[in-house]
Amino acid sequence: MKRSFLRSAVALLPLAILWPSPAGSYDVVEVADGGRLTGQVTFSGDIPKLEPLAVPKDADFCGPTVPSEALVVSPKTKGVKGTVVYLEGVAKGKDFRSVQPALDNAKCLMAPHVLGMVKGTDLAIKNSDPLLHNMHAVADGKTAVFNLALPIQGQTIKRRVRKTGMLTVTCDSHPHMRSHLLVLDHPYFAITDENGAFSLTDVPSGKYKLVVWHESWKVAGYDKDKRPLYGEPIVQTREIELPVKGTVRINFELK
Repeated sequence: MKRSFLRSAVALLPLAILWPSPAGSYDVVEVADGGRLTGQVTFSGDIPKLEPLAVPKDADFCGPTVPSEALVVSPKTKGVKGTVVYLEGVAKGKDFRSVQPALDNAKCLMAPHVLGMVKGTDLAIKNSDPLLHNMHAVADGKTAVFNLALPIQGQTIKRRVRKTGMLTVTCDSHPHMRSHLLVLDHPYFAITDENGAFSLTDVPSGKYKLVVWHESWKVAGYDKDKRPLYGEPIVQTREIELPVKGTVRINFELK
């Protein structure tokens, strides 16, 4: 009986190594005294008008061009949509396992253009178009994270993402398509809405570094199909302290 038990335990050991916990270095705990962090990212000055992106393939379905999503600003509030806001170094906090991140290929664009998720969870990748899309995610400009072909309309593939950082997702079949995927060890991030607003809830009290990331809209050159290439991402940071059950509001400005 003892030998059988030991053999079973040893047999199970490699599975624990191959399948680490989804949270990685983050521990899910009850956050009884959590606070709230809110704010807005706005644009200063005249709102630039971005050039549309040329569509080199399947233009009969996609159209000859699609709008650039590198900078989306509300004309009323000047809020900047699609800006990433996140905390650094959160070791424990609220549960995230019921959240299902998803990326759709729809009308020859990726939706959403900017997305966040927690390392070790599954990303659902869908093709809503009657076209072949090939989704290619790269970290650090060189390391492939996944490369998936979706030839069927309505098809969804789930892929577990185990690499943290800002990933760039492109379509090998349609090079004008692009999205940005932030992968963190924890769930304390947000993507600004159409008014540039963001909110982080159930945050354990303490001192943090708050990071704001925007992909940039400043043209640095053009590709072979005369589509604009944008410069280095714009990053701002702020040191904050969140009191027990408190609310802190902080705003950022891009220009």
